[in-house]
Amino acid sequence: MRVLLVSNPNSTSQNAALFRQVLPVIRDVEGLRLLTQFTHYPGHAEDMVRGMTREDFDVILVFGGDGTVNEVVNGLLGPANAESRPAPQDIPALAVIPTGSANVFVRALGFPNTPVEAAHVLARMLERDIRREVFLGTWNDRWFAVNAGFGLDADVLARVDRAREKGFSATPLRYLAVAFQALQRARVHPPRISVRAVSRSGETFEAEDVPVMFTSNTNPWTFLGPLPVVTNPRNSFEQGLGLFGVSDLTGLDGLVGVLHLFGVDHRHWLNKVADARTLHFEDAAEVDLTCPKPHRFQADGESEGKFTDIHLESVPQALEVFAPIDPHPASERSFRAVLRDLVRIK
Repeated sequence: MRVLLVSNPNSTSQNAALFRQVLPVIRDVEGLRLLTQFTHYPGHAEDMVRGMTREDFDVILVFGGDGTVNEVVNGLLGPANAESRPAPQDIPALAVIPTGSANVFVRALGFPNTPVEAAHVLARMLERDIRREVFLGTWNDRWFAVNAGFGLDADVLARVDRAREKGFSATPLRYLAVAFQALQRARVHPPRISVRAVSRSGETFEAEDVPVMFTSNTNPWTFLGPLPVVTNPRNSFEQGLGLFGVSDLTGLDGLVGVLHLFGVDHRHWLNKVADARTLHFEDAAEVDLTCPKPHRFQADGESEGKFTDIHLESVPQALEVFAPIDPHPASERSFRAVLRDLVRIK
């Protein structure tokens, strides 16, 4: 098995000591031949793997976060709006060892969030050739693996990126603080997002002037440390896109709708309040998002600039990935369960 390891040395938790711990675990896989390359600039991973087929490598192993995964996916699959797309059997399969801040893709596949533990699990997957095909999302001519969206989430990521440029780390606490500030601004000056969606079974969904609309390709939508942020509990890599929106951010009802994301109301006492403001749509095949003026857009945790129109699609069986058979072990945990575990650790 020929494996190209693509390492992002600027990933949140990556360092030389960690690399020395992980590399021998993968090298010990019998019959595996490993070549390692490091990225040197944003988009380098995409350039590195662009046009590769299974004649070049059997597996691309990402040693990085969701951003590096996104680059490799786009490099392997090419433009999403091309007339023909490569079959998953014709391009290298994807494997991931997480070293980013959220690592949504690999955790949603069922891997541990710690790089060394994930490397040991992946080694067993490589030895036994345990892989499966997953759905991916597209936005305009690009691909995404976990989530995408206008407005609130994109604003949070842009502001966290600016904080990182000033030398601050992207911790869960920083994300929460920035998210709270962004929510307060959105409550005063909300975006006006129009949504049109069609499910794979032909059902339709429409909404106007929505201030918050998240699109996810899996469950959970993201993680804040150990805490999963769940928008569409039934979503997975084996079905279409999930949509979650809050129709109005004003008043207590709007706040409850947002807090519902974090599992704060685990006993569902406030379901009636939250349901009155939240919008759900499952298994979407196509989604159109429009805004009257340009707003920030993000895909897989990376700010992509400002747009007024975005077209999203779900592509079934787009890519082969090495992953455990039973996905989502961490994504189904409630806020209470996570808090209880943190208290035990303390």
